[in-house]
Amino acid sequence: MAADRLSLLDAGWLMIEGPERPMHTAALSLVTLPEGAGPDFIRETVVPGLLAGTPRPPFNKRLTRPNGRAGQYRWETGDIDLSHHVRHLALPRPGRIRELFQLVSQFHASLLDRHRPLWEVTFIEGLDDGRAAMYFKSHHAMLDGVAAMRQLTAAFTSDPTRTGMPAPWSALDEPDASPPSGDDADIVVQGGIAEAMRSATAGLSAAGGAAGSMASAMGALSRQVRAARQQTDIVAPYQAPRTILNTKLTGSRRFVAQSYEFDRIRDVGKAHGCTVNDVSLALCGHALRDYLITHNALPDDPLIAMVPVSIRDEESTSGNSISMVLTTLATDVADPVRRLHRIRESMQDSKDRLRAMSRSERRDYGMLLMTPILLGQMTGLSGRTRPLHNVVISNVPGPSEAQYWNGVRLDGLYPVSLLTTGYALNITQVSYAGNMEFGIIADRANLPSVQRMIDHIEDGLLELEKAA
Repeated sequence: MAADRLSLLDAGWLMIEGPERPMHTAALSLVTLPEGAGPDFIRETVVPGLLAGTPRPPFNKRLTRPNGRAGQYRWETGDIDLSHHVRHLALPRPGRIRELFQLVSQFHASLLDRHRPLWEVTFIEGLDDGRAAMYFKSHHAMLDGVAAMRQLTAAFTSDPTRTGMPAPWSALDEPDASPPSGDDADIVVQGGIAEAMRSATAGLSAAGGAAGSMASAMGALSRQVRAARQQTDIVAPYQAPRTILNTKLTGSRRFVAQSYEFDRIRDVGKAHGCTVNDVSLALCGHALRDYLITHNALPDDPLIAMVPVSIRDEESTSGNSISMVLTTLATDVADPVRRLHRIRESMQDSKDRLRAMSRSERRDYGMLLMTPILLGQMTGLSGRTRPLHNVVISNVPGPSEAQYWNGVRLDGLYPVSLLTTGYALNITQVSYAGNMEFGIIADRANLPSVQRMIDHIEDGLLELEKAA
């Protein structure tokens, strides 16, 4: 058996993990079976297909620690019992989406078995509309969220007639997904808190050899703090108010998701002179404002979002390529159009600041923003002190065309991110086949009735459409 040592940053995800803080990400897919599929299609065709083949790296690697608790983690390649990782079950009647989300919430709250490769997939049938679902989760020490999305979609095709396709953990093809385009292509918001922390940690390890870059990033951050005292559209670290979103975590989770037509969001952006990402942030701001008002918990100061952004060069296909920016969500503004424009101005300031930096300075700037969060997780201070921000909002570009696996059509692709202590809510979006898929994960005990945020997002979109 071959064994590979984990990098320090990958081992870090294992070291900060606990029962209240699982360090895995996931994706929930809704699927439609091929025309003419019988009642036993999933049991007789889909599940055997998922169990067939030989898993490839990293899906065939499990953790080992040869020298006990004091030793370093290593990946060990060996035999794998696929029947443990591939599961098949049915929802209880009536099989509504509500029951599906409840099941996913329970799955997402449970830790992966460290004695086995750190991934699981559950194929779920019994939805009342005849569709099925697939829940796939993997540990962040094995795959970050963007890499996991690419691994998953690599197994799909845009050809509905193609058959004989291997399972995602055995597939070797590259994904069909086309690159992002349009007015958001210059800085693509993607990933989530996990990917941001990965990039920040890598930047920390490389900072010793890039003192000049780090000094420039520190100067940029210092100027940002000073400017934020004079201009409301400029956001600085620790400007975020204390809220019920920023607390210590429990072991329970609540997941909800919804699809919105991409054209609706794009048209609102065009009408108001904003990008798709500006509108998406405004919808989240509207939903958070209404949610906090409902719970008598809206602060006087606006909520602050941390937004991971891509800094990858066009020629670059590997390495760490994530920085972070802070933006206001203007939740102190009641008018939806004014809120949208405040967010646009805040994000524009953040993007202009990044564009003025070199790639290494952007990386180090992101590291400076993330270091307090990393230290807070390790020391237990997160959730006890003033938050650096209130919520993480991410956007991952997905396939632009509908995808299939052996004739099974992928109808929806919803991200299920992770939470860190002090930050009990995460909103991640995936663009897929003409839709924007919102996935919201929250600490169930601290943020009750978070499913109402889906309605609030729709209300916010309707208001902006009406104003346009």
